[in-house]
Amino acid sequence: MRCRRLLAPPLLLLALAHCKGDLSPYETTPVSLNKAQTKSISTGDATPTTFGVCYNALTTTAAEVRAIAAQGCGAGTLPHAIERDFQLNSCPLLQPARATFACLPKTP
Repeated sequence: MRCRRLLAPPLLLLALAHCKGDLSPYETTPVSLNKAQTKSISTGDATPTTFGVCYNALTTTAAEVRAIAAQGCGAGTLPHAIERDFQLNSCPLLQPARATFACLPKTP
């Protein structure tokens, strides 16, 4: 019974925010990549551009996150997922998931 009382306010807040439409994914700062990650995604001389997408895993589909990533990468590149985290450093409480992408050039 006590558990229901503790869960009710956050769930209500999440439901109200979703109804209002404020939980759409958006581009944010990426995580800092370590040397191994940078080496694994580097193409030739240049390290590709990286960026992050904040989203709510309960209300956002993978297709929506990929669409934001493709838009952020631009023409001539493809988003490559590097990492996903749930830290609240760069994303708000109601959108705690952050996916980090690298923009890799399209191969012919």
